[in-house]
Amino acid sequence: MTLGEKIYRLRTEQGFSQETFGAKLGVSRQSVSKWETDQSVPELDKIVAISELFGVSTDHLLKETEETDGMAEDNLRENDLIRVEYRFGRRHHYEYKSKKMIGNLPLVHINLGFGLRRAKGVIAVGTVAQGWFAVGLASMGLFSLGIVSLGLLAFGTLAFGLIALGSFSVGVISIGAVACGIFSIGALTFGQFAFGASAHGAQVAIGDMARGKIALGYSQAVGTYTQVSNRQPFDYENACRMIDEHVSSNWLFFKTWAKGMVKWF
Repeated sequence: MTLGEKIYRLRTEQGFSQETFGAKLGVSRQSVSKWETDQSVPELDKIVAISELFGVSTDHLLKETEETDGMAEDNLRENDLIRVEYRFGRRHHYEYKSKKMIGNLPLVHINLGFGLRRAKGVIAVGTVAQGWFAVGLASMGLFSLGIVSLGLLAFGTLAFGLIALGSFSVGVISIGAVACGIFSIGALTFGQFAFGASAHGAQVAIGDMARGKIALGYSQAVGTYTQVSNRQPFDYENACRMIDEHVSSNWLFFKTWAKGMVKWF
């Protein structure tokens, strides 16, 4: 086992993040990461400080082979098992960080347990997660999943993103019980183009109760140009004509989608 592997194991057994461990030694997180991936070696005074922090000898850290005989190996494994079980039972904490790095981020960082547990990686899982793919109570990333999520593609109870799906969602394209966006679909919707039980769209609104410049409603339609279907299919050709004539060409893609929604509703 290399020095870097030993430092990584000792740090994670104690539940220290790289930032916390580095702060205790007066070094940066990047320095700790380089130690653990064997890209660099701690200075002698840091090795002494590490041995004192974790209660191990400097020989234990510096010797390439950790055990000298079978009995020592068995005793060490037994002690390690006791320490890990005790730590998990008392602190209810699990952390894993891969040594594989992409840029300055680990490929995978999982940090779970009671309290605020931050995870930051390409794939991040934690109480608070930040990464390309993030999963947590609060998550932020290109693709995020959580109770509160923010991302290019966001899923959550509260979702905010370019494309947002959640109980309450806000995005360019939003889908949810309550949805707000340029193109929104849900029970209660607000946006330029809104579709739902109660739809409020500045340009087009389609639903049971619809309010907008062009409003198509089953029970109620309030707007400049309206249709009330009484649960019958909307007049598709007339609806498309109204959309083409009265919605600006700046909304070209959304106009096309809106005409498709007329058929769907």
